[in-house]
Parts: sequence; structure tokens; C-alpha cells
Amino acid sequence: DVFGYKMGATNSQSTRPQSLDGDRPVIAVTIGDPAGIGPEIAARTFARFQPKRSAVLLVGSPGGIGPWLEKAGLKSGRDYRITGDTDEAVAASAGEAGQIVVLDTGTADPYTIGEDGEGGGRHAGRAIELACELARNWPVSAIVTCPISKKSLNLANFPFSGHTEMLARYLNAPDCQMMMVRGGLRVVPLTRHLPLRDVSDHISEESIVTCVRVVTEGLASDFGIDSPRVAVAGLNPHAGDGGVIGSEEERVIAPALERLRSQGVDVTGPVPADALFPQAYSDFRADPEGRGRYDAYIAMYHDQGLAPFKMLAQRRGVNVTLGLPVVRTSVDHGVAYDIAGRGVAETKSLLEAYKLAEEMCARRIERARPESD
Repeated sequence: DVFGYKMGATNSQSTRPQSLDGDRPVIAVTIGDPAGIGPEIAARTFARFQPKRSAVLLVGSPGGIGPWLEKAGLKSGRDYRITGDTDEAVAASAGEAGQIVVLDTGTADPYTIGEDGEGGGRHAGRAIELACELARNWPVSAIVTCPISKKSLNLANFPFSGHTEMLARYLNAPDCQMMMVRGGLRVVPLTRHLPLRDVSDHISEESIVTCVRVVTEGLASDFGIDSPRVAVAGLNPHAGDGGVIGSEEERVIAPALERLRSQGVDVTGPVPADALFPQAYSDFRADPEGRGRYDAYIAMYHDQGLAPFKMLAQRRGVNVTLGLPVVRTSVDHGVAYDIAGRGVAETKSLLEAYKLAEEMCARRIERARPESD
């Protein structure tokens, strides 16, 4: 029982319905922390983009999203509707009326634009809770999330270090992994939101094996890649240089990779990060959408992988959570308090996140269809 919700035996192999009609999935989009740019980018994105392959359901408070929908030129009752009834919201979003549907979270806590605070965290956390409830109990096939503030989330008594950890708990998927995606470039941090001094203590043979397995399964199932090829970075400079600069590569990383290779997994490493990511750069520059030498790169810690990724993605990256019972994608940026409320935030990452969620849903729907005789 987590925050009032009964948690079922949900896992990535769930047989839950993938959509209302078998072809057009409902995708829940949480508007994020209203003190940041989340409501703005959600309103501006869906005021201009009307999905044809899916049905969008915005999840958030009217006070957070409503003003931005109006600023985008939409009128309540004509272009968008707000309801607190979950069944009505899901059914309406899946209809052909052309309206944007907003599911009201019922949260009315005050917040200050551009600042961390309990109120913004409560808005953001409640939207994620409700999206997870939709994913568990209604035919909602994907969750797409706008940015949240981890500090605000904690101030509101949601004890998580980010979306991935929260979704893992609410959807009973403890082994899920965070993957950053931009075309053919895919980067996975083995450890995520940890102080750098704690990273080594959180790297184990089991965590590496689990991460690589979830990633290879996700590449095959959600990205349609046969025989995935994965490269794993070392933790230390020069991948430890034979134990001179550090021992984690020889003690932990190499044995984990040998174990995976003995099971038929195509995995390379540990490779020095300053050699591995230039390879990723070369492949991406040669063909951004194509298949390079490796299908995914696993970094040992957050900035080791995300710094080079974001340099290449140029604000069009997508955060994907692998190993969940539903598709989940997100923007690759934060709440951007410095520009919040000004109407100048870029929407590229959210649009890319939504389109990738559509593609992943389509693959899951196709796989769920019974084979013809």
C-alpha cells in the first residue's frame, strides 16, 4: 500500500490491455511541477500537435495547465475540457472529438513560479501517482512526463530521487532502467542520482548483470533491435589501467560482463569512457538515426553518460524507462526555473518523447496481437 494505492503484482510481462480499441493507445502526459516549465510546454505542444496514432490525456491541476492552454489560443469547452472523473477522462481522450482532455488531480496547493516548494512538489507527485493508477487500472498504455523538481518532490513528502525511482515503486518494477535516447544514440547510467563519492559502493556484479539484461530485452522488444550490442564503460580513468588507478573494473565490472557473455549476451567492456563516448559521437554524427557499432552505452554514473549524451542530443533527447509494464518516456531537461512563466521554453524534447512513446506503444500492441493461423 503506497500513498493510498494498493500495489498489484505488476511487471513488464503484464497481459493488461494495451489500448481501448487495440490500435489507438491512450497516453497519459503529466504536466510536471507547475512552478517550472512543464505546464507551458505541455500546453504549447498539444495546442499545435494533434496525435493521429494515439489519444493524449493530460494529467494535472486546472490551475497549472489551464492558463497556458488559454495562452496557446485554446478555449475551455471548445478546444479543451477538464474533468475529475477518471472513466470520463479516459473515454473522452480516446474519442474523436478533437478536444484536449485534462484529468484534474484535485491538487490546489499554492506554489511560486520559479522556486522549489512543497506546493509544486505536491502537484507533481500527485500527477505521477494518478498516471500510475491509470496505467494499472485503466487501458492507458504509456506515461509521458514533464519535468519535476526532486527537491520539491521531497519537500512534499514523496521520498524519491526522481521519476524513475518513483515509477519503479508504484509500478512494482524494481529492476527498471533509465535510458536516454536520441535517434540511434542510447545511453544508460548504471547508477543515477547519487553523490559521486557513493557511486563505487552502489556498483555490484548483480546490478551490472541486471542492468544489461533489462537494456538488451528493452532494445529487442521496444526498439525492434535483433541481437542488441551493448558497450559498458569503466568507472575509473583508463578503466582502472590494470588496477593502477582503481580496482572496480577487475573486481566487479569485468566478472559481470564475462558472466553475461557466457549467457550469450553481446556485451563489450569495460571500456575507458574517454574512448567509448568518442565512438558514440562518431557513429551518431555519421548517421543520427542509424545503427552504430553499439546499440546502447552503459555508463557507471550519471554525468559520465549524460554529459556527452546531452551535448549530442541538443535538447531533443528523450528519457525512457525500460522494464516497466507500460511505456514511459520523458523530456531530457529539468524544470528550468530561470525561464519559468515567460513563455519561451522549447518544446522539442516533449514532442520527441511523445512520438517515441507512440512508436513503442505500436510495437507492444503488435506483439500483443495473437498470431494468425
